[in-house]
Amino acid sequence: MVKKIFLPGLMAIGLAAAVGLQAPAPAHGFANSAPSFACMSCHPGPMATDMVSLGNLPANYRPGQTYNLTLTLQSDLESLGEQQGGFALQVSAGELLVSDQTNTQISDGILTHTLEGSQLRTWDFAWQAPGTAPAGRQSGRKAEPGPNVTITVMGVAANGDYSSVGDEIGAASFTVQSER
Repeated sequence: MVKKIFLPGLMAIGLAAAVGLQAPAPAHGFANSAPSFACMSCHPGPMATDMVSLGNLPANYRPGQTYNLTLTLQSDLESLGEQQGGFALQVSAGELLVSDQTNTQISDGILTHTLEGSQLRTWDFAWQAPGTAPAGRQSGRKAEPGPNVTITVMGVAANGDYSSVGDEIGAASFTVQSER
């Protein structure tokens, strides 16, 4: 009789332990993405005006052309853990493209970091300029200029202590004009 009660009880404990081991660890902040530009609501402190840079951004874009860009957060803040930083980036026109699927993703139209990407402070991505290259270029016709494009970025250089205290926030806006 003892055997009949002991075996089902042992199986129930084993099942509970297995389910408990598979439960995800609680997330700390937005290490898996920055779903909005509300970084300052959790990360108090002054805004760094020179922390965000965008490499390979042309002064003028060609309609329809894809540009490979690099976002960098420049900070002397050392991280105590794996989390180095994160970002949210959006464009007013054109299309954001994920070129590094390990470290970046698009969520609700915003380019942001992945969980793996939060271990970095530099991310690569692509942007396809609005419009299409005019067929008239070969015939000498000049294309109509496209809209000015604004790229808005907010970034967090994290200190890696799994809290929002002591992190650095930076934001920047870049404007790119269509070639004339």
